[in-house]
Amino acid sequence: MRELERIKRIIDLVSQLWTYDHTLTLGRLLEKWIWTDWMASRGDIFHPEDTQTEQRLHESIKRAQASLSSTSELTQLQKDVINKIAELWPQVPDQRFGQFLSNYAFGHFMSHPPKTMLHQSDETILQALQQCTLK
Repeated sequence: MRELERIKRIIDLVSQLWTYDHTLTLGRLLEKWIWTDWMASRGDIFHPEDTQTEQRLHESIKRAQASLSSTSELTQLQKDVINKIAELWPQVPDQRFGQFLSNYAFGHFMSHPPKTMLHQSDETILQALQQCTLK
């Protein structure tokens, strides 16, 4: 079983990173800051282990701190997306962050061209997450 505490750490890191680049949707945020090179080299953004994702988030936050002058509070919609992930992901704790997002958020848009499935609005992602019933 994967370490359960990693879920909160990763969610907190995503929230922190989002405060630096708050105008982006969740998919574009992750694409820009942690998945760009994976997309170019491997294509499978949903496969990395959470240790890699956590490391990338730490590195991205450092880069954001160096390049962006200030942070902004998350919008209520962004908080709702984060809270829904925090509610659902612990119910399937053996899934990696990317795997969880693929299964319960972005995977709903697999029929879209691969790069545009991450470009869904946060409202659409929240709706997909809200429709999930996990056991």
